Amino acid sequence: MTDDWATPRWLLDLLFDDRPYFDAAPINPDGLRACDGLGRWPTDVPVFCNPPYSDPGPWVRKARDHRGPVVLLVKCDPSTAWWQESVAAFRVVLIGQRLRFGDADKAAPFPSALWRKDGPVTATA
Repeated sequence: MTDDWATPRWLLDLLFDDRPYFDAAPINPDGLRACDGLGRWPTDVPVFCNPPYSDPGPWVRKARDHRGPVVLLVKCDPSTAWWQESVAAFRVVLIGQRLRFGDADKAAPFPSALWRKDGPVTATA
């Protein structure tokens, strides 16, 4: 499975409405992950993460333990260990249709879910 599913722009606009946020796993114009957000995870702005789908566990655990607001876009896969060990920390919204990621002509071959956790935005020293 490919890891590089670019988040639809309309979804980010809907979630953040021009408010600042940190994208922990962005896709660059060449369709590859642009940075390693696990090491740069901030506490002073909300965090959004569409984690690599081959191994979302580290990203999901980081989001679960994050004290501030965070939204994850994940593959809907409740049978996995990463889902079962972390889902209780989030409000889960199942997306009713398969997403078209980035500029794809066809919808993804899997369903998606949004995991959301609110919390205070705290400034870093």
